[in-house]
Amino acid sequence: SGMEDIFVGETITPTDAVEALPILHIDEPTLQMTFLVNNSPFAGREGKWVTSRKVEERLQAELQTDVSLRVEPTDSPDKWTVSGRGELHLSILIETMRREGYELQVSRPEVIVKE
Repeated sequence: SGMEDIFVGETITPTDAVEALPILHIDEPTLQMTFLVNNSPFAGREGKWVTSRKVEERLQAELQTDVSLRVEPTDSPDKWTVSGRGELHLSILIETMRREGYELQVSRPEVIVKE
């Protein structure tokens, strides 16, 4: 449901009132982690979504609703760099995915340094 081509910060008005509201500023991510497909000896025992295709589909779906999240591919097809606003932001994503049946490995969080 809803409109697909509308993003956060855009103004929707009738055609006779075309004055747009100021655009919202979304803060950039401050922390990043690497998400990997679980390749440990215990892989596939707890989750039902364990392939790189399913994990990537879920991360792409999250980008549609979480405007402060960034997902970037890496040199490996089963690894992604996921950036967010902090530990709580990323831990909520990880826990939500776990409860939905996704099984993945994550690296330690790293602070994003801007130069």
